[in-house]
Amino acid sequence: MENVFEIRDLSSWFGENQVLKKIRMDIAKNSVTSVMGPSGCGKSTFIRCLNRMHDMTTGFRMEGEILLDGTNIYSEKVDPVYLRRRVGMVFQQPNPFPRMSVFENVAVGLRLNGRNMSRSDIADAVERSLTMAALWNEVKDHLRQSGASLSGGQQQRLCIARALAVEPEVLLMDEPCSALD
Repeated sequence: MENVFEIRDLSSWFGENQVLKKIRMDIAKNSVTSVMGPSGCGKSTFIRCLNRMHDMTTGFRMEGEILLDGTNIYSEKVDPVYLRRRVGMVFQQPNPFPRMSVFENVAVGLRLNGRNMSRSDIADAVERSLTMAALWNEVKDHLRQSGASLSGGQQQRLCIARALAVEPEVLLMDEPCSALD
């Protein structure tokens, strides 16, 4: 089976505190991979390393390689913005854009990624994404209300729909069910 990620001797630190120690693993394409362990063991740090979410974190450093389709994602040749278009992320805490409607929370990624889509195509993508996130039936009559007005579980599913809308090659989810109803 072909791998999407190859992790080679990944170690990371926050200041002097080593969080990850020489992780080696492959993640197969078209698979679901779960990272499990006790609280504070580095699961979130590991997941965030897979799309360079720690690039701007003061005191963070890492060693080793993370290859995405054979390319080291930490190479100077890799644009982190482009990487994050390919590798989406859903965080543990829901983070809908509070000044945007439910519809716009899902559509924003389509627009920001430079996709030239008609209004009808965007509406179809929003409905499809909300359906995949098991939220469409609850919000289809409230698409213009603020995403922040939804319950915690609905906000988390809204963030999942937003990530799915741009059709990333990889979707990283950090405890995506922790806020679900």
